[in-house]
Amino acid sequence: MKIGFVVSFFDFRNDVRRVITEVAQQHEVTIFGRPENKEEILRHLPAGVKFRLINEKKGGWWNSLWIKLYILFRQIPESRHNFFLMELFKASLATDAAVLKKNHQILAWVRRLPKIISYDFYLNRLQYRAQTDLTGIDQFVCFTAIADDFLMARLVHENHPVKVYVYSWDHACKHTCFSSRATYVCWNERIREDLIHLQHVSSSRASVVGASQFAYIDEYRQVAAQLPRTYDFPYVYVGCAIGVVDLVRDEVSVVKQVAETLQQARPDLKLVVRPYPVQGNWELYAPLRSLPNVVMDDGFRTLDLSVKDSHILEKFEKIANADAFFHMGTTMGLEACFTDTPSFMLDFGYTSTDGLSLYGFIHQYQNDRHLIELAPQNDVRSTEQLADIFKNLSSPTYRALNRLVQNQYQIKSFKEFANDLIAV
Repeated sequence: MKIGFVVSFFDFRNDVRRVITEVAQQHEVTIFGRPENKEEILRHLPAGVKFRLINEKKGGWWNSLWIKLYILFRQIPESRHNFFLMELFKASLATDAAVLKKNHQILAWVRRLPKIISYDFYLNRLQYRAQTDLTGIDQFVCFTAIADDFLMARLVHENHPVKVYVYSWDHACKHTCFSSRATYVCWNERIREDLIHLQHVSSSRASVVGASQFAYIDEYRQVAAQLPRTYDFPYVYVGCAIGVVDLVRDEVSVVKQVAETLQQARPDLKLVVRPYPVQGNWELYAPLRSLPNVVMDDGFRTLDLSVKDSHILEKFEKIANADAFFHMGTTMGLEACFTDTPSFMLDFGYTSTDGLSLYGFIHQYQNDRHLIELAPQNDVRSTEQLADIFKNLSSPTYRALNRLVQNQYQIKSFKEFANDLIAV
């Protein structure tokens, strides 16, 4: 069979490249990417896989009108707070003051206007170029968020079989790119429920295949006994997760409080801190480097956003050998639950719960539903509670979350996941 993968963030998504490599062992595979992503795709193109450029975006007043109308009037997920939080995060990434002001004005209008344009209605209005070579492809596999709306419009209009992998646990609660003419595959049953409830995807068009990035857990388990221990001292591990500069400073402030509390409660432990890979400016973490009990885990950065597979396995080794893992809302907090290391949410250090705030980042829909609500005892609300946790890290109550999460997922190898993704 000939499979077409429509990709984005190809350098950052190591697991996607591994899945495509596995699919290419059994099928003829072509990757479709936008011109601006050509270089990064070709840099990481798996052996034996072909590449075709997406050439569907068409200018003109009609498309310009519908793009603007969709931004203003699009239907949003039932998780309204999460959607607007992510839109606020994206709007705040602008560095030009005029652009930032415009972004916030548009977002203010979106909050007030009716949500009447569905993604399908929008796709039906887009005029595309029909210049992408789609010949010979039996099945298209896309990833959320959809890489190119114009290509998606053509695919569904021409009735090509389109399968969309809901790439992350937070995509059902924040994106708006779900079409009734595609089928969807998810990490587990609870995320499938999110897709059905939040995005009104028909249950008949949503299924479960597992999480591609958790295939690294399968690989880690196979080699765990042979991996050397990175740190020869006892420690707790913090995984940073924030990309917005203003909030990174708040995150660093909280991590600093964690280090100070650890120094008082458990001076025998170090604090190992992993910077957020997508954060472009790691100088923001400089205040942590001078703390006497902090060790920065920052040796995994490469030319682009890709991370070597060996570094991913090292990440699991570092989590597994830590006395505890702490975070403010990262997939690593979920991944930690597949080890015996207790995973905790740092839920303090904010003064506001509105707008672009640390509270909003911590209490995103996926964090509340899939972690905090499962084990409230692992939600750290103060430095006083944190000190008590540090003194009782061996308590079984803090590992209840691990069992609950493990029972919700089936860990698969990359080969098993790839086979199931194509077969479903």
